[in-house]
Amino acid sequence: MALLALALSLSLAAAPPAPTPAPAPAYDAELSTYPYPFPVRFLPVQTQGQALRLAYMDVPPAKGVKASGRTVLLLHGKNFSGAYWERTARALSARGHRVVVPDQVGFGKSSKPVPFQYTLHAMAAHTRALLEALGVERAAVVGHSMGGMVAVRFALLAPERTERLVLVNPIGLEDWKRLVPYQPVDALFEAERKATPQSVRASMQESYCAGQWRPEYERAPMAFLGGWGARKGRGGACPPAFRRSAGRAPAPCPP
Repeated sequence: MALLALALSLSLAAAPPAPTPAPAPAYDAELSTYPYPFPVRFLPVQTQGQALRLAYMDVPPAKGVKASGRTVLLLHGKNFSGAYWERTARALSARGHRVVVPDQVGFGKSSKPVPFQYTLHAMAAHTRALLEALGVERAAVVGHSMGGMVAVRFALLAPERTERLVLVNPIGLEDWKRLVPYQPVDALFEAERKATPQSVRASMQESYCAGQWRPEYERAPMAFLGGWGARKGRGGACPPAFRRSAGRAPAPCPP
């Protein structure tokens, strides 16, 4: 027994140490090092007394495909940036469409001012300014979740630029207070400050992915935490909380 114990101890001592888990990637408030699927440009936006930047991707029709002459505008939801529209944008580009994908102020690679009134109208106005700057006269407007309500507000604000309106699992079409009880802003703020990659992943898996999770989805929670997580470390605030409605059929993950 003594020889067996000695042999076991020697084998354990000779075993290589367990690999150290790779640290989670760290991002600054504007996700400068977070890779997007298409080149990112910035539109200077002077709003609410501040000089801000609106990030966007302008995806042309795919090479070798006859241009349709039409533009599709993709508006992201509250828990995402424009980057999660990659597959949709590629599919539309392959059909000859121009695709414009903004990050709203407060999201993704856009500016994240703390003293700011985050409203659907402001987001719609910034989106209209973007299309004007790009020379897009009319677009098919597609909005997911919070982006659905931004799309509705955009259509009301700029009907002359709205060719079609497509809502993908939008918020705002239900009696919200029946599904998600009202919480003061301070309570929402504290809840967002406690967010971790694990909690964001679990929320996205339940809300958007029908309980399924795949490795290619992994970038989404890190992008969500990267921007506002960096702000939180400097005493910043989180964007307005728009919660999902219980019982709504989950949207494709990602679109």
